[in-house]
Amino acid sequence: MNANDTIHGPPWTDRRARAARMLASGMSIARVSMELGLSPATARRYQTLFTAGGAAALMQLGDVGRRSQLSTEAQGRIARAMRGTPRSCGFASESWTRDSVQKFIEREFGIRYSSSHINRLIRDLGLTAYVRSPTG
Repeated sequence: MNANDTIHGPPWTDRRARAARMLASGMSIARVSMELGLSPATARRYQTLFTAGGAAALMQLGDVGRRSQLSTEAQGRIARAMRGTPRSCGFASESWTRDSVQKFIEREFGIRYSSSHINRLIRDLGLTAYVRSPTG
């Protein structure tokens, strides 16, 4: 796999392809983890898979983690809210952050998700453009 290879698939495919390229170049787990926003445990799992079977083994890994408890209707409600401002939903900020999305879900649906699940939900709903980092 080289830098020009294009891989198509589920949302996590690009990040796994990048991880494969980084691991193939000998990059450390700590750096792969930091640059791709992975936990060190996930980066180590990727390295184990990559070492055993190359990029193909890494790409065959399915989506992991517990499935969302939110219905399709609830996810639509979150998407509609995020297309507006947090202020219109009772928050002080004009921009959504992962933390405010997490608080919105907990308040509206009584479900508390981990940061990684919030990240996945935002990504899967195609709402990453509506979320800013906490620092800017």
